[in-house]
Amino acid sequence: MLYWEDIPVCCPEFSPASYTLTTENIKAFATEWDPFPPHVDEAVALRSPVGCLFAAGVHLLSITIRLSHSILAEETASIASRGWENLRFHRPGLAGDELRVRVVHREKRRSHRPERGVLVTRFELFNQKHERVVSFDSEVVMLRRGAPAAA
Repeated sequence: MLYWEDIPVCCPEFSPASYTLTTENIKAFATEWDPFPPHVDEAVALRSPVGCLFAAGVHLLSITIRLSHSILAEETASIASRGWENLRFHRPGLAGDELRVRVVHREKRRSHRPERGVLVTRFELFNQKHERVVSFDSEVVMLRRGAPAAA
């Protein structure tokens, strides 16, 4: 089990796993979760500023989180997310893009509760050209070593 004290600040890591966007998975996700016409209808997408079908932002965020889980080799003592900040969509996710995540732990702070700490992590989703697609900072509350187990 990795505790707050065990997480090094810095040390960027890329996900060993990748995810390839396809026309089919872009449409399937958007049909259920974000049916904005340029995500589900190729004719409409052709008339958009992007000029082709592109993935919904929430789809890209889901991919980012899923790929980040391929980095961890060990369970962590995470309790809960405090939220995301500085969320940016830098470029669209397009069919054919092979996506990979880079995670960098940027800051650690002690919590006002002595058994907890806060970890601030930067998540970045890149395509096969190493162009940044999405980025955000996440704050997670973690148990500190020796803290009583969470109920």
